[in-house]
Amino acid sequence: MNFGILHESRLNEKRVCLTPNGAKSLVKRGHTVFVESGAGDASGFTDQDYLNKGAQIIFSHEEIYGRSDVLLKILPVTEASLALMIEGQTVFTFQHLGISSPQVFKGLTEKKITLIGMEIMEAEDGFRPILDIMSELAGQMAPIIAGNYLGRDPMGRGVLLGSVPGVAPASVVIIGAGTVGTSAAKAFVGLGAQVHVLDKDIDQLRKIRNLLGDQVTTLYANQTAIESAMKFADVLVTAILKRGANTPQLITRDMIKTMKSLAVYIDFSIDEGGASETSRPTLLANPVYIDEGVIHYCVPNITSGISRTTSIALSNVLSKYLNQVAEAGVKKGIKDSYVLQKGLYTLEGRNMQPVLNQRFGIKIR
Repeated sequence: MNFGILHESRLNEKRVCLTPNGAKSLVKRGHTVFVESGAGDASGFTDQDYLNKGAQIIFSHEEIYGRSDVLLKILPVTEASLALMIEGQTVFTFQHLGISSPQVFKGLTEKKITLIGMEIMEAEDGFRPILDIMSELAGQMAPIIAGNYLGRDPMGRGVLLGSVPGVAPASVVIIGAGTVGTSAAKAFVGLGAQVHVLDKDIDQLRKIRNLLGDQVTTLYANQTAIESAMKFADVLVTAILKRGANTPQLITRDMIKTMKSLAVYIDFSIDEGGASETSRPTLLANPVYIDEGVIHYCVPNITSGISRTTSIALSNVLSKYLNQVAEAGVKKGIKDSYVLQKGLYTLEGRNMQPVLNQRFGIKIR
């Protein structure tokens, strides 16, 4: 089987799906790995590194599409990339199809593409092998980002996340107690911030409480609690996920208006459309903007900022599933894997996610 690792340069993307060692695991089983020249450069993996592990370097963007049975992408499939795909191809990527255009969905259907969204791959116990590790990384980045803009001159307010005797720490409000929220809370607590976590899932709040004890305040996320917490927040983090669909916009513009001047808002839900009326996607090269007096950080591919760590972590997890597909074939590999079945957006062009039926008006199967 032929696997193609694409060089993603759009949107300041620096990550790569498979490291040289990941490529080696496929090559030693008798499969071919094509790597588009420069695909790993931004993560510190040169073309020669891939060659040393048995991969083949392709210098044409169009050619790698044409020669691969399975395409390995980071960024979502677009109309432009669809034009290069061949009928019946299989694609692994972070798609977030719920916010893709109808034209993309139509193209996937017409070309009978099997599209596996790495962000929705899920085990029977609810564990998401790829999204969870990406979420852990993203959560750990939250205090680095927040601290930078909260104290940054001339934009920030000159506030430290932690404290010294006689000075109160920054107040951090996290909405969403899943993997991102928990990871962020742990990181903020480690820097001495005053952390409040809100969620409607009491079990998740209990887990955070058991993990961090009295260092974090947990609150049930009703509208009143959210509105009250936002008013005292120096940092607001939204980490809300609705699997495979758009994130509900819980934060209104009027609520943002009540926040402190130059507070920092990090919207980790921007991949699925954003949790606030004021959220809009930004790039790593220009990650922030000010709206209603609040500094917004809304970068969809946030872990691209730590591209080498992210690429290694992703490759470590993804390799297992690629090997399953390589050994059994795409259809049987998916049939034999609950995780891959849950990751299917389309199977040979057929919509496999009921949540998208209304969005695109296409019946399941």
